[in-house]
Amino acid sequence: MPIKFTKTTHPISFSSLSGHEFERLVFAMLLRMRAWHALNWHGQSGGDGGRDIIGVCDDQYGAPKKVVVACANWKAFTLGKATGDIDSFLKTLGTPPNEVIIIAGSSVSAETKDKIDEHARSKNIAESHTWSGSEVEELLRFHAPSVLDRFFHGVELPDDEKSLRDFIQQLDPVTAIEAAEMLANVFRRPAFETRIGEESSLPAFRQAIGDTISALNTGIWRDREGAVIARIPSIASFSDSVVVSGLRACVDDLNMLRTAFDQGLRDKTVRPCGCGQADCPVFMIDRAYGDQLESLRSRAMRHARVALAALRAGSS
Repeated sequence: MPIKFTKTTHPISFSSLSGHEFERLVFAMLLRMRAWHALNWHGQSGGDGGRDIIGVCDDQYGAPKKVVVACANWKAFTLGKATGDIDSFLKTLGTPPNEVIIIAGSSVSAETKDKIDEHARSKNIAESHTWSGSEVEELLRFHAPSVLDRFFHGVELPDDEKSLRDFIQQLDPVTAIEAAEMLANVFRRPAFETRIGEESSLPAFRQAIGDTISALNTGIWRDREGAVIARIPSIASFSDSVVVSGLRACVDDLNMLRTAFDQGLRDKTVRPCGCGQADCPVFMIDRAYGDQLESLRSRAMRHARVALAALRAGSS
């Protein structure tokens, strides 16, 4: 049955939430924001060592990166507390994560954000972000309005990690923007962003294409090991003819791309680099064949962009 979109405009007062409730809302939001291979909420059990949530997702090259999230719903956000949290979880983890996100429920000055970034870099953390309360509200409304809709209609979010994860996965998007972002996440991965050239890093390229086709058709998005990453709106969820035709055309082109990649492997126009390592992601591709693959992928992405643009336009 097609999804019916509604709007939520209730104001958010993070100050009225306990630290536990704030963490729970943040965890629900993060589930909708990225394609996580793992996302674990540690703060619920206490003694979290400054890291409330730890996740693993792909970086821009398709390699796994560790992300630590510290929730800071304090009445007065201070630099000392934020850097103290970073120092605390570093002692617990032993090795620096690839990315740290400090999430505040109140305002944070640009100067304080810069100093937190400097402290993170001094601890060999490559990427750091600090989100103020207003930024968190904006992210919630953009990525997870369905969570807010339930929250403000008195449906309490589950209190344990597994139940909360299952609850969020079953929530239909309540706005077209949320549906579009859920779909767009499927394409935010190296298989669709890394340029195909004569020497290309294509880890699990064919698998990623197949996973995307399956996700668009069934609404269940799995990672390369078969674990469910998220549930997204399937093509059958939409009634807008432009959205449906665009997504179907995208799937058709992705099937052609997968077939062409397989053909390239058979006739050696696409071949492993020759280093002998079974898990080496580097492939050598004949220039003309690489251009053909790039053309097919670009066409698929054009269809996806048309569908997503129509979906987003329908929300305005």
